[in-house]
Amino acid sequence: MEIRVDEYTSPVLVKISADKNLDEALEIMQENGVRHLPVEHNGKIVGIVSERDLMAFMGKDWTSMVKIEDIMNINILSVYASENLGEVALQLSSQKVGSALVLDENGDVYGIFTTTDALNALVEILYPSANKKSELKEL
Repeated sequence: MEIRVDEYTSPVLVKISADKNLDEALEIMQENGVRHLPVEHNGKIVGIVSERDLMAFMGKDWTSMVKIEDIMNINILSVYASENLGEVALQLSSQKVGSALVLDENGDVYGIFTTTDALNALVEILYPSANKKSELKEL
């Protein structure tokens, strides 16, 4: 079964500038219902920051002085939208990362594929008749 990763990729609706602070990142995540933000500098993606990254610093007196560029992950797993879903999920697992930046054929950001997206794909593949959360409770 050949399934492309782009079929389960979450679109990138928001990004954050590397010079923003942690509170701004958390606010953007909460407003948009996301847990990962691509970080950009001069229009180029230079890293990624997760909600987990932010939470490690929250509540500290000096948090307002910390910028996204100080904590972002610069080792980004990047894949192409046409890549095999299973192979990308295997890369997430073997590299122990929570997300992959998905690029289109031109190398531009297409979306983010997260471990949650991988789980949603697994559920849909194994239980094709399941209609999201309501029917999953019955399983």
